[in-house]
Amino acid sequence: MLTLKDLVELLSVDVTEGELEESISSDEWLASRVFVESGQVVLKSPDSDPGAARRAIENADENRRRALANIEAARVFARLFAKDAVFTAVAGTNSYLFAAEGDDIDFYCITKTDGMWAFMLKALLLSRISSMVRSDVPPFCFSYVMDERQSKDVASRPMTAVHARDTLSVKVISGYDTYHAILENEPWMRSYFPSFYDRRLRESGSQKGQHPSVGKGSRLVNSFLFVTLGSYLSLKAWTLNRRLAKKGWSGAIFKTWVEPGRLEYASRRYVELGKMYQGLHKR
Repeated sequence: MLTLKDLVELLSVDVTEGELEESISSDEWLASRVFVESGQVVLKSPDSDPGAARRAIENADENRRRALANIEAARVFARLFAKDAVFTAVAGTNSYLFAAEGDDIDFYCITKTDGMWAFMLKALLLSRISSMVRSDVPPFCFSYVMDERQSKDVASRPMTAVHARDTLSVKVISGYDTYHAILENEPWMRSYFPSFYDRRLRESGSQKGQHPSVGKGSRLVNSFLFVTLGSYLSLKAWTLNRRLAKKGWSGAIFKTWVEPGRLEYASRRYVELGKMYQGLHKR
């Protein structure tokens, strides 16, 4: 679900929210596919009706409140590893302010060079302890982590619309200097979402200088933990994927990248979403 404000910003069209709503309502093809209610745009399903749209909007409001609470919980938790990361943000459904019940709190982190796996060990231990102490907070998931050297390798990351929107939508907790540098080094994002990109570039630029340098880690320790902890996480991911496959949850099956300076999880559903974004861009 998107708001009219989201659509104006993402499509970079020179219209007001009211004009966009009127345009959708007057277009027979669009009106047959979406409801517009209270500034929210809801996709129609075959058995949809205005009542269903209103219920979906009510659910969206609840998801937004849940996401805001999760982001605040992430801010508190992130203080425990702040000195080990040059950038920390909330990603995933929470960053879109659309967190369903049971959704994890996804972190996007950049650590000091040669310090990623020491960071992961600490973060996973802290996350386990937190889950035992705070049962009311969803699990923390470190779904996209890399070290500072890897973060500067722009060629290693996909130049796709879904990656651009994810990066622009993250809720930054710390490290605006690093976030601003990422945006400056990846101006291709502007080709997809010019208004959104420009706004985030301005915002991050105005808050630079709020995070100190954290230096470098130990290459020896990082290599050892990559082999040991990295192998454990790879095996754990493989086991979980087998369980998901047996249950028939094919969309939840995920791909894992485990490297000395990078750890990333991406579900099959997310990969398909990326293909859909690219298809829309080509139209």
